[in-house]
Amino acid sequence: MNPNQIIDKILPILAEKSYHNLELESILESASLSQEDFFTAFNDLDDLLTKAFYRLCDEADGFSKTIDQFSCSLDKLFHLLDNIYRLHIQYQFYFFNLLEIMKNQELIKDRYLDMIALRKTQLIHLFKLLATEGFFAEEKFPGSFENLANQMFMLSDYWLIHNQIVFGPDDIRLPYYNKLIFSAVLPYLTEKGLVDYKKILGYEKLN
Repeated sequence: MNPNQIIDKILPILAEKSYHNLELESILESASLSQEDFFTAFNDLDDLLTKAFYRLCDEADGFSKTIDQFSCSLDKLFHLLDNIYRLHIQYQFYFFNLLEIMKNQELIKDRYLDMIALRKTQLIHLFKLLATEGFFAEEKFPGSFENLANQMFMLSDYWLIHNQIVFGPDDIRLPYYNKLIFSAVLPYLTEKGLVDYKKILGYEKLN
């Protein structure tokens, strides 16, 4: 069994646990995995957590390449958010335990900080292209696009926690949060951008 297969079997088990309540023997039993299979692929549980998180980041980087180009659209941003939030559901253990993991797993912390730095650069690039194409207004003050990127990150990384508190763990409302976080762009839209925004969300008939 290869490492990715083992990660796929363990991720749903991790989703039900907290960071400080992890026991490898219990996880392997719940995932129907032998210790032999596990230790053939990983040194220990920390090694698995690190490699699974790196896989998450690699998948997110793959999605974000769609916005790191010379062409732009609001649709690209909306579908990037949708894809990223679906990853959040698959890897929800990390987002429910993000602070504790960052305190205790230096490799994961470093990779996370690298990922958000890259993503912020990509989003700012996209916002500037949207302004050039007439979908966004130009920055009203220096750094406003950076602020927007940071706001979207803050909302994005903690939407699952809010969902669990408000709606419960068995009712993940991805479309609701996707539209909610996407709405952060509204103050920046031009009339042209607003037309696209309504089209993406199916609001063409709104006046």
